[in-house]
Amino acid sequence: MSIAYITGLKPKDYPRPLFAKNCCNVRIYRLRTFIGHVINPDRPFRWSIFDDKLGFENSKNITNIIKNNDVSRVLYRCKRIDSSFLGFSVVAESSFVPYFLKIREKNVILLNAIGALAAKIAGKKVIVDLMDLWTCSYDSIYFNALDFMALKRVDHVIAWSRAIKSVLVMHGIKRVSYVPFGVNLRIFDPLRVSSDLFFEKFRDLDGKILIGYSGGMWFVNGINRLGVEKLIAAFKEIESEYRDEVYLVLQTTSKVLPILRKYGIKNYVFVKPTAAFNDPFRLSLLRSLHIRVLTATKYPPVYFAERSAMFQYMASGGAILAEGTPGNSGVLRHGYNAYIVGIDDVQALANGLRVLIEDHKLRSALGYNARRDVEEKYSWEVLSNVYRSVVSSVFDL
Repeated sequence: MSIAYITGLKPKDYPRPLFAKNCCNVRIYRLRTFIGHVINPDRPFRWSIFDDKLGFENSKNITNIIKNNDVSRVLYRCKRIDSSFLGFSVVAESSFVPYFLKIREKNVILLNAIGALAAKIAGKKVIVDLMDLWTCSYDSIYFNALDFMALKRVDHVIAWSRAIKSVLVMHGIKRVSYVPFGVNLRIFDPLRVSSDLFFEKFRDLDGKILIGYSGGMWFVNGINRLGVEKLIAAFKEIESEYRDEVYLVLQTTSKVLPILRKYGIKNYVFVKPTAAFNDPFRLSLLRSLHIRVLTATKYPPVYFAERSAMFQYMASGGAILAEGTPGNSGVLRHGYNAYIVGIDDVQALANGLRVLIEDHKLRSALGYNARRDVEEKYSWEVLSNVYRSVVSSVFDL
């Protein structure tokens, strides 16, 4: 297949381009202005020019100054996913056009909508691989005008969740397929790593019931949009009932520590995030947990997403307690592969913890079914065939 995959994000951190390369033999490029591409049009995606952190930060700061002083913000305050206002966005899209003209491949896949209009102007066939449902509102669907125009004009959109596909179709974007992110079991498989690795470091936890969260904390306007505080509040509700037999394990940023102190949690372990998402210690931690908790909020990029953490939890073969959202309901089924409670209901979350703590057979059944679903439906090996089919159909290959 003669396809270029264009991304402005590091493939190491956002590896969908690597999935596409393994699946469809795409050539990966960095999204950039035409000047850099004119200098070296055949250069594949590399991050070596950003090895100088100071130079990268200075460039980033200059760009942010220009973005934040965009006078068009007075007329239209809805930002794109890259935090740019309308004036900067139009200039940026225009500057991408010569870059796309220099790319030999006629077929282009873009990670998210930035650059999609430029690629169409350059005469490319375009698929937007839509990672997030980005909106300008914190609690409703409000598309940026350029994003919406791009999604309407491209040849196809691949949505990473069934819920996002439904939202797009409801808003008149008809050429949409669903291919989730899933999980690459070749490099991320907790069942290949012994739980001993975790218990060697935390010997006192051996024999305890472990309730855990392993993921980020995403703050937007000072609010954690992943809902981790609700897990801590729910654990507080049940902590005294189980004395020292149940522990909360949190592998996330240190921003969680003030929240733990706020609720006076005693039986917890804070684990610093590992450098790699598939570090053996993290895999061992996930395998060691008895209950993996997937919190959420109604912030649209979270509410409608099928998050990577969900698939990672499923791969670990253990029980998942999740707040129900339109996003995760496309994959998780209550009583089958997860125990699902209503969103923003701390008492329901606490009761879910009680049920799973007490019912070992239910935990085992949920974990078994979740792992089976990953192997049969959501592994990269399986999803490659789906993705290849969509791409081949759109690009007439």
